[in-house]
Amino acid sequence: MMTLTKTGSFVFLLLIAIRSSTADEPEVHDAWAREAPPKTNIMAGYLTLQNPSARAYTLTGFSSPDFKRIEMHRTEQHDGMSRMQHVPQVILSSKGNVVFQPGNMHLMLINPQKRLKAGDNVTLTLFFSDDHATESSLEISLPVKKATANTRHNGQHDPHSHQH
Repeated sequence: MMTLTKTGSFVFLLLIAIRSSTADEPEVHDAWAREAPPKTNIMAGYLTLQNPSARAYTLTGFSSPDFKRIEMHRTEQHDGMSRMQHVPQVILSSKGNVVFQPGNMHLMLINPQKRLKAGDNVTLTLFFSDDHATESSLEISLPVKKATANTRHNGQHDPHSHQH
């Protein structure tokens, strides 16, 4: 009976260790892609990255079977004009988050393999490096949505987002 209790305790502790190791990975919430107008070969993608870990992560890139290339951009205002600035990587600080949203940081989804419309889903793989130079990846699905008045570039800055 004592051996079974020890074995049960060991299995319980092992399950907790496995659960806590996956809980330290970056999480993605509210991911979606904006439907592109006809004859346009660039779409925009949005999401929120959250880091529950005590470690910092660097988002180093993306891949997708649905697009030829994916880039991170930030919309900036200069002399009353909007301009997009390429962002090669993004730091996701310990216990922090990064928001990709219209009018701010966003994904440029370039040259879709086929015409994507509202209701479709696209697959992205995000690539990370942590503060110990350990690389990891996370595969996500983004639903394609039509642009509405609420999803158009609004130029507002979210004070809770942290872009680097």
